[in-house]
Amino acid sequence: MRSLDQARALCESYLPGLVDGLSALPFEQRESSGGATLPVFRSSGGPGLVIPKDYGGLGATPLDAVRVMRAIGAHAPSLAVGTTMHHFSVATLFTFAESIKNSGMEWALLEAITSRNLLVSSGFAEGRPAQGILAPTMTATPAPGGYRINGSKKPCSLSHSMDLLTASVAVPSSDGGQQTAFLLMPATLRGITRHPFWGSSVLAGAESDEVRLADVYIEEELVIPTENGPDGMLDDLQTTGFIWFELLITASYLGMASALVERALAARRAAITDRAALGTRLETATQLLEGAARAMMAGETDNDALARVLMARYGAQDAIADAARQAVEMLGGMSFIGSPDVAYLIAACQCVAFHPPSRASIAAAMVDYLDGSGPFLMSDAAPTSAAPAPPPQPAPAPPGDPAPSVTAPTAATPPPASTATTPTATTPAATTPAATTPDPDPAASGTTPSVAATAPAAGPAPVAGSPVPAATAPTRSAPTARPASLARPAAPYVVAPPETPRVAGPSTMTADDAADWDNATSLFDGAEGLRLTPRDCDLRYWFANVPERTLRGNVVGYAPGLVTPDFLREPGPLRDALIQEVAFRALAEERAARAIGYIVACAPDSTTMEFYATQLMDETRHAMIFRNHLRNLGVDERDVADVIAQQTAADQAGILDPLEELGMPIVRDQRDFVGGVVLLTILVEGFLAPSFELSERKWRPLDPRMADMEKGAGIDEVRHLAVGTSIIREHLHQHPEEKERLVELIRGGMRLWEQLPVADQLNRWENWFQEGIAPHVATIGDYEIWDGRRLVDTTPEERIQKALEVTSTVHSTRLTDMGLGRALIF
Repeated sequence: MRSLDQARALCESYLPGLVDGLSALPFEQRESSGGATLPVFRSSGGPGLVIPKDYGGLGATPLDAVRVMRAIGAHAPSLAVGTTMHHFSVATLFTFAESIKNSGMEWALLEAITSRNLLVSSGFAEGRPAQGILAPTMTATPAPGGYRINGSKKPCSLSHSMDLLTASVAVPSSDGGQQTAFLLMPATLRGITRHPFWGSSVLAGAESDEVRLADVYIEEELVIPTENGPDGMLDDLQTTGFIWFELLITASYLGMASALVERALAARRAAITDRAALGTRLETATQLLEGAARAMMAGETDNDALARVLMARYGAQDAIADAARQAVEMLGGMSFIGSPDVAYLIAACQCVAFHPPSRASIAAAMVDYLDGSGPFLMSDAAPTSAAPAPPPQPAPAPPGDPAPSVTAPTAATPPPASTATTPTATTPAATTPAATTPDPDPAASGTTPSVAATAPAAGPAPVAGSPVPAATAPTRSAPTARPASLARPAAPYVVAPPETPRVAGPSTMTADDAADWDNATSLFDGAEGLRLTPRDCDLRYWFANVPERTLRGNVVGYAPGLVTPDFLREPGPLRDALIQEVAFRALAEERAARAIGYIVACAPDSTTMEFYATQLMDETRHAMIFRNHLRNLGVDERDVADVIAQQTAADQAGILDPLEELGMPIVRDQRDFVGGVVLLTILVEGFLAPSFELSERKWRPLDPRMADMEKGAGIDEVRHLAVGTSIIREHLHQHPEEKERLVELIRGGMRLWEQLPVADQLNRWENWFQEGIAPHVATIGDYEIWDGRRLVDTTPEERIQKALEVTSTVHSTRLTDMGLGRALIF
C-alpha cells in the first residue's frame, strides 16, 4: 500500500533496521509480555525519535513522527502504543528544554535521555470514573531536600523496561492547600515496584502493569514547575503534551488498521469499487492526522489547536474502526480463522476509543468552543454543562497517559530525610465529568482500579531496564548473549506476583546486629537502608564484634565441620564456575585492600582512619579466605598464585584494571579522600556486593564452605556501604559546594562501568553453573535461592536479573541517601 510503504521508508531513514528487526520476530512474540521488541527499538535509536537534533536526538517533525508511528503500529502494535508514552513525554520535555533548564532541573537529566537511549514512562492520570485527567494519583510529603512520594499508577506502559518515570503529584502549597507538580525520577529508586495488572493478551507487549510508589524519596531539583493558563485553560506545557499524545497514539492505531487494509487490498477478493472505498476510508484518517501534524509544525499549539486536534483524532478514530472492520470482512472468515494476526489486529484497533479524553468527557467543552460561547476548557474545572460519565466497560484498554498538570512545588531544605514515613493511602478528589477518562486503558471507559499505596513489606519487585538476552545453550564453548548493562536492571523473566514494597526509609537494625551472623540482614532482604557512621564502627567496635559475632572465631570464614564435596574437585563446568569465581574474588579483594590503604593514609580524622583501617583488614581477610578455598578445591598451595593469574587474566584486564585506572589517581596522587570514598562505595562495592551475595545463595546447597565465606564477607560489605554513605552525606551537609563535583565524579564512573564486560563474566559463570548442576538436582532438592523460588527452577538469565535488581536498588538507595540522587541519571 503506497502510503504505508512511504511510512516504512521514512521509518527506515530515522530508525535503521527497526522494521526488519521487528519482522524477524514472530508476531506472537512481538505482542507478548516480556519486552521482545524493545531491544530492537533501542538499538535502532528509537528513544531519540522526536528529541530535537540540538539535544542529540533525531529531530523528527510531528508529521514524520506520525508516519513513523504508523509504520511501527503496522508491525508491532504493542511497541507503538507503549513507546507513544515515551515519545509524547520527551517531546513535551524537550519542547520546553530551556525553561526546564532554567527552572533548576539538572540539565544532565535531559542530556542522558538522548545519550543513553533511555525510555521514559508516563505515570500521570489514573483511569477512574470521576477522576480528572490532570488530577495527580500520587501525593508528596515534604522531606529535607525534596519529597516522599506515595501512590500508584495502573496501567503504566513500559512499566518493566522504563529507565525514568514521569508523573504528576500533589504537593502541599504555601496557602495550606494542594498543588500539582511534574516529577521526573529514576525508575530504580527504592520503593518503586511493579505488580501484575494487564490481564488481556491484546497489547500485552506494551508492559502495562501497575507501578506503585511507597515512600519514594525524590530530590526537589527533579521537579518541573508549571502553571495553569488563564480561565482554567491548560498551560503551554500541558497543551503541547496533549497534542503530541493525541497525534502519536492515533497514528499507532492507524498503523494497525493499515496492516489489515494492506492485506485486504493484496487479497483482491472484493469488488474493485469496495477496495477503492476501503482505501479511501483509511486515507481519511491519514489525512486528518497529517493535517493536524502540519498545523503543529506551523506553530499551532494553543488551546484552540488542541480542540482541533481532538476533533481530528475522533474523526480518525471512526475511520480507523470502519476501515479495520471492512478489511476483515473483505478478507473473509477463513482468513480470520486461519490467521491469528487478523483477529488480533481487529481487536487491537478497537482500543483507540479507550484513550483519553473520551468524547463524552469533553462534549460540553467542545460544544462551548464550537458555538463560540466560551474557550475550549479541558481541565478539572467544572464545565458549564456536564455530560454524563461513560458507562463501565468490561474489557481492558491500552496503556498510556496524557500530559501532566503541574504547578510549582513548595521549597524544601537539604539533605534527604533520615527517617522513613509510612505510606498512606491516597485518593484524589473526584472531579467533574469534563475531565474524566484519563488513561488509555479500560479505566478510560469506566473501570475502577485502586490508587492507594499500601503498607510496605519486604522484598523488591522487578525493576526496569534492558532485558537480559536469552541464554544460548549452557556450554563452555558457546558464549551466551550478555545483558545490555549492569547499570540498567533486566526486564522481569515472569510477571511478579502482587506484593507491597518495603518501607523505603533507613533500616532500624543496630550496629551490633549488623555484625551478628544470625541477625544481620542481607542486601537481598533490605539491608541497603542500613545507616551506620564511622563513629558507630570504629576500631573498638570492630574488635568487639567482627571476630566473634561475624566470624564466630572462624578466621578462614567457615566452621571446621563444613566440607567441600568431592565432586567439586572433579573436572567439569561446575568446578570451572567455582574456580573462576573464587579466583576473581581473591584478586578483587586484594586489589581493593591495596587501594583502601591510600584512603586510610588520607583520612581526615582518626575516626574515619580507624574505620578504613578495619575495612582494610576486612578486604585483606577476604582475599586470604578465597585464596585458601582454592586449596580446598584441590589447587596445590604452590600453584594458587598461578591459578589466580590464569583464571582471571581476561577479567583483570577488562574489569579490574580500568576501575583501578579510574580510582588510583584520585586517592594515591590527588589524596582526595571524599572522592575515593564515593568511588569505593558506589562504583565498586555498590555494584559488586549484590552479585557476591547471589554467589552465597546459589552455592549454599553445593559448597557450604563457599556459602559461609560469602555470607561473612557480605556482612562486612553491608557495613562498608552503610558507613561510606554516611561519610558522604555528612560531608555534603558541611560542604554543599562539593555536590556538583561529586555528581560528575559518579557519572564518569558509571559511564565507565557500563563499558566493562561484567555482563560477559556473569553470563559465563552462570551458564557453567547451570550446566554443572544438572547431575546434582537431587542434592539441591527444594532449596530456595530466594523466597518462593527453587534454585533448580532458575535460569542463568533469572539469577543475573535478580543480582541486577538488587544492584539497582542498592545503588539508587545509597546515592539518594547521600543526597546525590540526580547522579542516577547520567
